[in-house]
Amino acid sequence: MIITCLSDYDEELVRRLAGTGDAEIRIAPRTGGQADVAGLVADADIVIADAARHYVLDAAAIDAMRRCRFIQQPAVGYDTVDVARAAERGIPVANAPGYNAAAVADWTIMAMLVVLRGGLAADASLRGAGWAARPLGEELGARTVGLVGMGAVARAAAARLRGFGAAVVFTARTPREVEGARQVDFGDLLATADVISLHLPITAQTRGLIGRAELAAMREGAILVNSARGGLVDHDALAEGLRAGRPAAAALDVFDPEPLPDDSPLRGLGNVYLSPHIAAGTWQARSRVRAMVGENLRRVIAGERPLHVVNAHDQAVQSSAAAAVQD
Repeated sequence: MIITCLSDYDEELVRRLAGTGDAEIRIAPRTGGQADVAGLVADADIVIADAARHYVLDAAAIDAMRRCRFIQQPAVGYDTVDVARAAERGIPVANAPGYNAAAVADWTIMAMLVVLRGGLAADASLRGAGWAARPLGEELGARTVGLVGMGAVARAAAARLRGFGAAVVFTARTPREVEGARQVDFGDLLATADVISLHLPITAQTRGLIGRAELAAMREGAILVNSARGGLVDHDALAEGLRAGRPAAAALDVFDPEPLPDDSPLRGLGNVYLSPHIAAGTWQARSRVRAMVGENLRRVIAGERPLHVVNAHDQAVQSSAAAAVQD
């Protein structure tokens, strides 16, 4: 059996997660490029996809797989895996839902507080000379927070916001009951929320969700927070809006493209808090995702169906998952 890992794991870790000493473990070099992917996965029985998004499992890469029975994405998002093509090939693809919910929710609340209280400007002023007075900030509990989407991260954020006493509104595709929160439509959320936080996957429907029209529809003084996917926001429109004060400020952990280009206009703006896609970066989250990856590797090796398969609606995938890796 061959297990190919495209993520930044070492051989010892993959072997420990898989619970087998017999498999051949192949680790993709971090210096490789997309042109190398097909060769890296061609003979693999199991592929661990790249959480860092350096290597993409597109249709060409999946078509190059001669014997793959399972793809594990060690992340929540799986837009870097062509799951439709994998389904056509009968290859189950699983993700790691919810592993990062607490970590990303913590970052989201932190970002809101940093912006509302002028944390970056206060820090910068004190690193210079003197003891400059700063403008008064805002209390999170006095604001209305709008959560766009109500998945695991948004639910965790809503629970934390209840502790601050903030009013919470949210959008969701289907009717939901969320303690201490009220469901509204997207337009109402843009018009009423003081802080707008994005919690959606990137799809053809959500790409560019926040553009010039949406920014203009936000209330005066609104703050935009994005810890989900960079492609949800038109960054050129956001830079223009930040210069014009609509939104008044933003906090971003994700970008499109990544890394954020050196010449991005966002880098030169004082009313945006930037962080390099680290919202999920906690020891606890890393431990959870590795546990989820390891459980699925061991299940597939034992001939059991993997958990959290995202293309399980396809009958060929279900049959393949049941058969697992028994060659």
